[in-house]
Amino acid sequence: MSATKHTLMVALLTAGLLGSAAAPAEPIVRSFGAQPGGELEVNTDVGRIEVTGHDADEITVEVDVRGPGAAGFELDFRERSNGLEVVGKTSRGLINRRNSYVDADFLIRVPRRYDLLLDTSGGSITVDEIEGDVRADTSGGNIEIGRVTGDVKAGTSGGGISVAYAGGDVSADTSGGSIRVEEAAGEVNADTSGGSIRLGRIAGPVDADTSGGSISVRAARSRVSASTSGGSIKVGFAAQPDGRSRLDTSGGMVTVYLAEGLALDVKARSGVGVTSALVLDDARMEPGRLEGRLNGGGPLLDLRSSGRVRIERIEDRT
Repeated sequence: MSATKHTLMVALLTAGLLGSAAAPAEPIVRSFGAQPGGELEVNTDVGRIEVTGHDADEITVEVDVRGPGAAGFELDFRERSNGLEVVGKTSRGLINRRNSYVDADFLIRVPRRYDLLLDTSGGSITVDEIEGDVRADTSGGNIEIGRVTGDVKAGTSGGGISVAYAGGDVSADTSGGSIRVEEAAGEVNADTSGGSIRLGRIAGPVDADTSGGSISVRAARSRVSASTSGGSIKVGFAAQPDGRSRLDTSGGMVTVYLAEGLALDVKARSGVGVTSALVLDDARMEPGRLEGRLNGGGPLLDLRSSGRVRIERIEDRT
């Protein structure tokens, strides 16, 4: 692919009229040849980004720019040997400050086997049907990931993060919303200061931390570290953990659901009380405390709560 650089200024298509009197500009549409295995990078000052994989060997980009400041928004298309870079930049010096508002929608199609690097300062990000790695960052919106076969790294300061399926590891970080991962074949690292964390079927280790919500893991197949100051924790261990797990909350209850045959060392601390539906070997129980071994012992399961701690069978989970 040639290293051709395409630069254009988005202009309102009326006879020099700007502001509210101007007619909306037509969407900008561009198409570029592409081979599977490349990389798309999008960096924009404003706008929502949506990227979907398709079966064609090309990248199609449609950008809809709106607002009285649309004439001051520049788009730069830079072809690379391994893919395409799209840059959106606001040039505020060209327009009156009172009429500087601009918004944009980026609708992009890439070959399914493609890596994505997406960054916007002012909108949401949506990705689906990608057989590659995805990195998505926004300062002002939600991030929604559909099916991705590689690793996912997502960060936002102003919204929630959801992942339907990741074939690799997931890293999700938000300061202002909840995190949801339905299924991941690798490890999951989830961190939020302002919401809950909901995880489904997770094959790898889990590290989940929130200051303002509850944490749940439907079916963990490895070790789990979960901590919250403002909610309850529920974790179902569907397979033998390969290392120490610790569930710790200062503001709710801890409940674990254990599959049959798991071998664990159990240590539970509670400000209210500990109950167990499973019989532990060498059990040592006193008010607010339970220790023992399950099926001969194994990796430590450390449970700590200011509220109640419950140990249940996974088949009894509702």
